[in-house]
Amino acid sequence: MSKNAVFLRTPYNYDRDAATNESGLHCEDASLAQQHFKEECDINTILQKFNITGLLPEQPLSPRYGDFTGIGDYHTALNRVIAAQHEFEALPAQIRARFDNDPSNLIEFLENSDNRSEAEELGLIEKAAAEVVEAVKTTPEKAAE
Repeated sequence: MSKNAVFLRTPYNYDRDAATNESGLHCEDASLAQQHFKEECDINTILQKFNITGLLPEQPLSPRYGDFTGIGDYHTALNRVIAAQHEFEALPAQIRARFDNDPSNLIEFLENSDNRSEAEELGLIEKAAAEVVEAVKTTPEKAAE
């Protein structure tokens, strides 16, 4: 009976560089790294600018501050967007195709008062509703004349 001896690698019985070259990954393709961003990504450059100005570099999606009281909370706004999407999807395919299957195109179309007659023809608004809107636009002073 002969036992198979286990081969133990030591720095003296094999070439490490040859083993690395045989089993390693060789990336010979051109690099996709964009080197022109090197300076603005370097932490030393960022900290140097911070030491001078006291401000961190502006992020592209930084928070915005303003008066958004009429919007409500995120959940309500998201529910309104989802409801508008469902209502748009309930329209006939021909009407959706007219607006490139994009609800924002429909909203822009309806916001323009020049498109009112076409909107009535498409059945998006009622004719009576158009007359009410016109009546509201006339002021009492114009009605008295």
